[in-house]
Amino acid sequence: MAPIQLKLFRHSGLHTVVRDIKEALNQEIKASGKSREQVLDLMNELARRQGMSLNNKNGVSKDVFEKWLNVEDESRVPGLKGLTLLCAALGTVRPIGVMMVALGGMAIEDEDIKMLEWARVYHKTKALRKRMRKIEEEMG
Repeated sequence: MAPIQLKLFRHSGLHTVVRDIKEALNQEIKASGKSREQVLDLMNELARRQGMSLNNKNGVSKDVFEKWLNVEDESRVPGLKGLTLLCAALGTVRPIGVMMVALGGMAIEDEDIKMLEWARVYHKTKALRKRMRKIEEEMG
């Protein structure tokens, strides 16, 4: 197998990704206008309705939730289910987007999704018009 040359600065945010995700979660909770307890209750309710078990049958405890949000504690982070449910409860993909940016990607939502769809349709339409002109020229 051939060696892979990694780019030194491409993943510059990897070493802070846990802290950055926790900061994004805290910012989204503040922006939501809901208390931490309300967000926790909503997340646990979503988990219950979706049949997703988290830490125990009763969901995530306030103590565990606070550890997930503590930016100074990098050893306690929400798992994939917890992060997904928390983002769903907050109605945002921003915390997951933080992880994607660290990997060189980007998360989009709402208007950006519409803009991307428009751009794809626009370029497809442009290519079809070009093809139509070529066929018309061939027909004489």
